[in-house]
Amino acid sequence: MGGGLHRLKMLLWVVLVHTTLGFTWGNKTTDLCEKICTCTEVEGVLHIDCEKRGLSNLQHFSAPTSRFYQLFLYRNSLTRLFPNEFTNFYNAVTLHLESNGLHDIIPGSFLGLQLVRRLHINNNKIKAFRKHTFLGLDDLEYLQADFNLLRDIDAEAFRDLNKLEVLILNDNLISTLPSDLFLSVPITHLDLRGNRLKTLPYEGILELIPGVAEILLEDNPWDCTCDLLPLKEWLDHISHSALIGRVVCEAPMRLQGNDLNETSEQDLCPWKIDLSLMVPPTQGASGLPSTPVIQHPKSPTSASGHKTSKPRGNWQHRTIPPAEVCNEEYSGPPLLAGCPTACSCSVENPESGLKVNCRGSKIESLADLQPKPLKAQEFFLRQNNIGIIKKMHFLDYSGLTLLDLGNNAIKLIENNSFHNLSDLRWLYLDNNNLETLIPDMFVGLQSTEYLNLEFNLIQLILPGTLNTMPKLRELFLHNNLLKSLPVDAFSSISLSKLSLHTNYFMYLPVTGVLDQLTSVVQIDLHGNPWDCSCNIIAFKQWVERLGPDVVVSELKCASPEEFWDRDFKSISNDLMCPELHAKIHTVVSSSSNTTMSPETGTHVNTYLETSRVSISVLVPGLLLVFVTSAFTVVGMLVFILRNRKRSRKRDTNSSASEINSLQTVCDSYWHNGPYQGEGPHRVYDCVTHSLSD
Repeated sequence: MGGGLHRLKMLLWVVLVHTTLGFTWGNKTTDLCEKICTCTEVEGVLHIDCEKRGLSNLQHFSAPTSRFYQLFLYRNSLTRLFPNEFTNFYNAVTLHLESNGLHDIIPGSFLGLQLVRRLHINNNKIKAFRKHTFLGLDDLEYLQADFNLLRDIDAEAFRDLNKLEVLILNDNLISTLPSDLFLSVPITHLDLRGNRLKTLPYEGILELIPGVAEILLEDNPWDCTCDLLPLKEWLDHISHSALIGRVVCEAPMRLQGNDLNETSEQDLCPWKIDLSLMVPPTQGASGLPSTPVIQHPKSPTSASGHKTSKPRGNWQHRTIPPAEVCNEEYSGPPLLAGCPTACSCSVENPESGLKVNCRGSKIESLADLQPKPLKAQEFFLRQNNIGIIKKMHFLDYSGLTLLDLGNNAIKLIENNSFHNLSDLRWLYLDNNNLETLIPDMFVGLQSTEYLNLEFNLIQLILPGTLNTMPKLRELFLHNNLLKSLPVDAFSSISLSKLSLHTNYFMYLPVTGVLDQLTSVVQIDLHGNPWDCSCNIIAFKQWVERLGPDVVVSELKCASPEEFWDRDFKSISNDLMCPELHAKIHTVVSSSSNTTMSPETGTHVNTYLETSRVSISVLVPGLLLVFVTSAFTVVGMLVFILRNRKRSRKRDTNSSASEINSLQTVCDSYWHNGPYQGEGPHRVYDCVTHSLSD
């Protein structure tokens, strides 16, 4: 009875929508099952398969009205969804819109789909979820939106989804979740892997998903500071009943690679300590109280006395200066009279340069810093609101060796902004909004060894960009939007570490790109949608030559479908590219010298070997023909000369005239042979003269 009532209400609602919008039941539509798509019954459920049908809109199409169905629309051209796009598909229970290049969903697009329980919009280009984006999906239980460009989510984006249990948002660009996002949403499974999350607050987020049974949080740049304490406590509370993905610290440097579950609260928040641990202030030489010295909790130290951190599987264990400095003021000689008021400054000893820490100071422009720290050696500007780097900003900082501009809002770096930083060795530009890298952006960085550009929006790298940094050794470009690399990208540098994971590479060319990585010892390429077809064969062979010690992660196929989620090293070349294998087999089988390679068991190497043998035989063969022709000409010459001797006996005078004439011609060509670099060729010229006579 309840089901019938729900059905009646749904039909009445559809009639109301059509009437309100001016539609009539007389509008002619084309049934997808009649001509366009393949409709089959699978286990009692109708599947309408419209893959790769070139559909760009659906308002003139319909589907069977007499039964429920699953609608497969992946790999079409539905780049934008308009209101009431699916009003003719009210019997759909599952909707697949993967890989359409979809970038915009106008609120109201899903009206009429009250029966849909599963929606798949993954592998598209969606940048935002707005209020009422999912209006009409009253029964939706499963939403898959991974591998998009999702960055902005409205606080009320899921407010209409009162039955949503599974939410898959991995591999997007999400850096924060709005408060109350999950209000009235019964989430049980949440996938947030591969985003840009640094923290998850308890209030307004975690407190609203108490019944979660699975939460996946890997591959986010977690900032293991005091702000992460609520997440740690919440995970500890639910860990006994839920499946939890690892939370691995990305910052600060002293905790990089640590598992949050194994990190103590004191390590996360060393400043949150009892006041009794503080040394009472004492009078300084100036008569003013000196800065209190805070006793930090003990942490593991190396033999040199420096703090050590747990490495992340030997990858990205950076032996470089940390991205934060101690706030303790230097109490020695007055080195720095010019520390900016919004920052804190320190120095290890009178001989070293100044460390300036302006982290989280809400700085919007470097021009706002007053006074300027002219003797700065390490400059930390992370977690501010800087949007543009101008050419004038670093004119007075020639002594810098480390510059941290990570986690700002930088969209533009003016040409030659770093041209005065010839001593800079470490440059952090991660977690910004850069879209294109050009050569003039990095001019002047002659000493830079480390460049971090992870978690930007980089789609394009122009040729010659990296050549301006001849000493570059470590380059981090993961979690961007790259689809290709320019030719000769690494021609003038000797990289030892390269990270390209979680981009949009389908394959990478070897010639002119990867073959220039002659010094690489670690390269991370996972998380890209590798297309395991003919184009990837050369790249696959390059990866296999380097071996697992250099290529530190699995490379899984995203296409074609039969290889999905398989490590491409486990797939043979002939399966990846059967047409190439068939072509090679045909060429080889037509040769009488066809052999099987004992090393690979394929005909590929045999074909190449046959080509080499043919070329090696060609040159000696031509020489043989030439020598044979020469002997033939000499024989003809001897025969002609003998005949002329006989004729000379018969006619001495006439014969003498001919011989003198012949001798004259031969002498003239004796000194001017017909081939450069060879001796005179009297034989050939005499023959030519005799024949002409």
